[in-house]
Amino acid sequence: MTTTTERQAAADVVPSEGLSAYAVPILRISLGVIILATWWGNVQNDLYTGDGLTGLINWLFAEDGNGSTLGFYQSILEAVVVPAAGIIAPVQGVVEFLFGLGLLLGIFTRASALAALGFFITLFLGYFGGHEWIWTYVLLSAAAVTVFLGWGGRQLGVDQFLAARRGSSPGGLLW
Repeated sequence: MTTTTERQAAADVVPSEGLSAYAVPILRISLGVIILATWWGNVQNDLYTGDGLTGLINWLFAEDGNGSTLGFYQSILEAVVVPAAGIIAPVQGVVEFLFGLGLLLGIFTRASALAALGFFITLFLGYFGGHEWIWTYVLLSAAAVTVFLGWGGRQLGVDQFLAARRGSSPGGLLW
């Protein structure tokens, strides 16, 4: 059980005055929109199927595809992901949707931001050395870190109400 003082301290983590209080939530919402728009495109392109995920991995490292150069990462994906692509792909689709929605709505924002960070790092590794502009994933990673550190759901998000009602989240990782 949390005390009123603990709840107030948890709610005061984010500045509550001025327009600067909306900077991180705007970044959080934008990140959620980007993830969900990409997720929808991936759904339409059947990337959340075993064949779709395997095809993407093959394309990432093919010279006539993206041409990624991280052989160790290719080896990991081919040894771990490709054999289980039929299971991993739909789970990945659900997880991406959930952390995109979490960021958009500001619910379990800190956990969603960490999941997004992990996802962006894997994309950075997958596209590294190829034709894709990898700095996109650096910027997206920086945005996810900012949302995590800035407690992005505490303004314009469901986490604002969770913090006010329940105080700090377990380990500070959910809201």
